[in-house]
Amino acid sequence: MTARRFLSTALGLAILVGTAVPTTAFAKDDRTRVSLINTGEDSNASGKAEYRVKKRDRLRFKVEAEDLDPANYDVVVGGIVQGVLNVQQLADGRVEGEIEFDTKTEPGKQPLDFDPRGQLVTVERAGVIYLQVVFPADGGTVGGGGSGGGSGSCDD
Repeated sequence: MTARRFLSTALGLAILVGTAVPTTAFAKDDRTRVSLINTGEDSNASGKAEYRVKKRDRLRFKVEAEDLDPANYDVVVGGIVQGVLNVQQLADGRVEGEIEFDTKTEPGKQPLDFDPRGQLVTVERAGVIYLQVVFPADGGTVGGGGSGGGSGSCDD
């Protein structure tokens, strides 16, 4: 067998194995982070969403927003209100809010009984959408977010 044919066969086998074995089968802690897209209703507002597989039996979903007017905002996933994001002005002057959903019952976390992957996620108030993103279905990245264990403000 020639070296070229051997390399071609090896590459083909590597691609076959890579697509046949799900990557989450080996991952203990896998996250997908995305930036929420500002719709222009509040030009300085920004936000992030993160979906995290902590273990096979534990999932988390978090939505953060910054620089919106202090108020309560609906977090809507796939057209269904899943929770209320309380945006407040902090003592240091920053304005932010965060809501966390988890499959494990813990104080301060809402039940994660929905799947945000592949769904439109919005932060809205009185029918006005301020931030939005279609959350990746396959762990991809959107709007400068990332997948993997990197650091950022969505970390625990």
